[in-house]
Order: sequence, then C-alpha cells, then structure tokens
Amino acid sequence: MPLRPQPRPRLHNSTLKSLSKSGKLDEALRLIESSPSKSPATAPDAEACALFLHSCISRKALEHGQRLYLQLLLYRARSNQDLLSNPRLKSKLITLFSVCGRVDEARRVFEDGGEDVDLPESVWVAMGIGYSRNGYPKEALFLYYEMVSRFGQLDNFAFSMALKACSDLGDLRIGRAVHAQVVKATEDPDQVVNNALVRLYSEDGCFEEAIRVFNEMPQRNVVSWNSLIGGLVKKDGVFEAMEAFRIMQGKGMGFSWVTLTEGKTHSGSMDLAI
Repeated sequence: MPLRPQPRPRLHNSTLKSLSKSGKLDEALRLIESSPSKSPATAPDAEACALFLHSCISRKALEHGQRLYLQLLLYRARSNQDLLSNPRLKSKLITLFSVCGRVDEARRVFEDGGEDVDLPESVWVAMGIGYSRNGYPKEALFLYYEMVSRFGQLDNFAFSMALKACSDLGDLRIGRAVHAQVVKATEDPDQVVNNALVRLYSEDGCFEEAIRVFNEMPQRNVVSWNSLIGGLVKKDGVFEAMEAFRIMQGKGMGFSWVTLTEGKTHSGSMDLAI
C-alpha cells in the first residue's frame, strides 16, 4: 500500500492571534518557534506578528520580541519570506526595543534593508520617538531633518516628536521653525502637537506665546495645563502658574500629581494655590 504524503505543518495564525490578544506570550512564542522555518506555509502572517509585538510592547516583554525578531530573520534567510520589510512590523519592533531602552537594536531594525528601502513616514517617526524617549534629542532632530527632505509635508506625529526634541534641547530657534511648518501643514495640529508647543514656549520663558497657543487650542486636557504650569514654574513664573492653577480648578479640570509635583519641586509658593 503506497504511503500517502504527510500534510505540511502549518502555523495556525488564528491561535497565535488569540494567544497574543490574551497576553499568553509564552504559549504564542512556543507556537512560533515550534513551526519549521523553511517554508512560507509555516510562517506567521504579518497581522499575527503585529498583535504579538503589540502585546510585547504593553508588557515591555523584550526577550519575547527579540526571539520573534530572530524567527523573522530565519524565515527570511531560509524561505525568502521577508516579513521584516513590512512597515507595521518594523514600527512595532522599533517601538518595543525603544521602550526597553535598546536604541541600537531599534536602529538596526530601522536600517535593515539598506538606504534603498522606501520606508513610510510612520517608521521614521517610530525611530525618532525612540531616540527622544531614550535621551537622544539631537538624533531625533537629525532624523526629522531627513524626513522633511524626503517627505516634504509631515503629519502631527512627526511634529510632536520634533517639538519634544526641541524642548529637551532648549532650542527655541529650531522649535519656532517646526512651529512654522505646523502652521503651513494641511493637517490641523492635534492636542499632542499643541501641548508640545505650550511646553516648548513656556519652558523657554516665552510666556506670551505659550499662553497664545494655549488659548487657541480647541480642546485642553490635564496635560495641556501641566505643560503650561510646569513651564511657568521652571522659569520662575510662580504667580502666573498659581493663577493658571486656580483657573484650572475653576474649570473643573481637577489636577494630576504631575501638576502638584511640578509646582512643589520648583517653589514652595505653589502650596498657597493648593
């Protein structure tokens, strides 16, 4: 009796997605690593990998992400299936390595494929945020300059990344240039960009500009008030900060521990407002 060919083992992407969504990363990783890596049929798909990495990011599960990265390298080497060229997976890997303080690994993922790879803006922003998050604001701004050169018009994610880097460097001149690009952009600035502008101007002592941006914001949240109050206090604008704090309470915004910490760290006078 002739032997029938055995069916090729497949990785069940639906199971992998379910495990990733429920945070069962050990089980999900075992499923990935137990599948042969010589055939595209046994490789996880991009959506399943993205869900797995999303769960890794929320839990800062660096080792799990590193092991998936290794598997993706193996899939590429053995079957020519290059999931690492997927922009969504690139961004997720960069973000994971960045939140875990592994900037060099994030940069390695970003540069994978060489200069000829046409990466979308989202991947560049992920790398820029990674630099900024880990205390490399100059590198974040250099990346921003490259993005302006490549893409021309940028989105709010890029603007907020660049403005944070300017604030961290205390570079008001470049910050104003970024603000000018925000004004010229076709997309209206969102709350994150406006908060970053308030922080930039208030921390550099440009109170009038900070308040103007603040007053022109369509919506304000606790972060908006924290940005204004924190910047005022850092530049010895204690009385202005106290007044802003009172207005914040009067509008029913409440306050966060960041608001109180900013005030109490830089001046005991804020106790009067509390």
